[in-house]
Amino acid sequence: MDKIKVSVVKCDSYSSEILDLKLGNCLDMLNNFNDIIKPDKKILIKPNLLSPSEPEKAITTHPLFIESIVKKILEITNQPENIILADSFAPVLPYTKNGIKKLYGATGIINLHERTGIILNYDNRQEKVSVTDGIAVKQIDIIKSAAKADIIINIPKLKTHNLTIATGAVKNMFGVIPGMAKPGFHTRFFDNAMFCNLLIDIVCALKPQLTIMDGILGMEGNGPGNGGIPRKTNLILASTDCFALDNIASNIMGLDEDNNPVLIEAKKRKIKGAFYENINLIGGNLADFKIYDFLLPSITRKELSRNFFARLMMEIAKNSLNPYPEINRKKCRGESCKTCQKICPQVAISDSKHDNNILLFDYKKCIRCFCCSEVCPEGAIENKYTFLGNLIVNKYGLGGKRGK
Repeated sequence: MDKIKVSVVKCDSYSSEILDLKLGNCLDMLNNFNDIIKPDKKILIKPNLLSPSEPEKAITTHPLFIESIVKKILEITNQPENIILADSFAPVLPYTKNGIKKLYGATGIINLHERTGIILNYDNRQEKVSVTDGIAVKQIDIIKSAAKADIIINIPKLKTHNLTIATGAVKNMFGVIPGMAKPGFHTRFFDNAMFCNLLIDIVCALKPQLTIMDGILGMEGNGPGNGGIPRKTNLILASTDCFALDNIASNIMGLDEDNNPVLIEAKKRKIKGAFYENINLIGGNLADFKIYDFLLPSITRKELSRNFFARLMMEIAKNSLNPYPEINRKKCRGESCKTCQKICPQVAISDSKHDNNILLFDYKKCIRCFCCSEVCPEGAIENKYTFLGNLIVNKYGLGGKRGK
């Protein structure tokens, strides 16, 4: 059986001279870039544009990383008019032309058209696509630019995630879901396993032809938003298979496939790239790239899953072990922001009866989707545990502590 290629190279800079060389090396190792990119085809560039954040925060795919990929495509096609960049961001801004323009401006994307000639998407229309083998859904509405693309180039960021622990190629495709539909899916699929199956369904339906991960400046800690911590990870990863790439990236972060929620569900569905033994890592050995002190989110249950007693305790006290969001009052801007309140799919965040500047959680409504944490511009929403949860988390080192 042929193994799936995942190429990895070290790259410590976004300067065009270094980045263009290293990206070229990474794509050359796959040996099929020229076969994927075809003239006269509509090509979608799908970065991670989660929120209107500066590239230095590592929340979004770096614009210079995207530009380097576009230049490689144009070397083959010389048709910038056939390349469109699009993403549907978290609804911290309205998914309108004006909201999209603000996002492009904040993330450094706005100048890509002038520098390369490619099209920046301002179309907020959507189309329904079938998900033939879907488990969570059988059809789904996605942004029109994704539905009309002949070729999808998926450009995720190497980051952590409060809900799925790691976010990368598979999770990045959730960005084809338009605007406010995202919180609705969190409500509908509040079970984490089923939400992961939704992500898998989207990838299986759209089948991105190539994924190139921006791992030069990554994110650790309580990502994927402002709660995370930018970290120089100095890597570029590429593959034709989203699951295989995520498998390698996750292992580099210190999270093997048996502890990655998306890959756990993908293995149940016998998806080839979810199994490490089906992957051919090109560019070095895993040990050459692995980051042993990478800080995972505080929700990580990695060590618990390996310990029989801890697994038993998990079953007995699972409600106590579930983390919950809590607002850090020193960071929160209260009434002048309320981004978390606007995005909450369960309407679980309300004003205090005594002070409109204080926001309160209704934990009976809260489904622990962490949309609030994801979009908070101040990184003011933190993950907390009950007293029992803290005992278990601290004892088994689940609080995102560093170390091998």
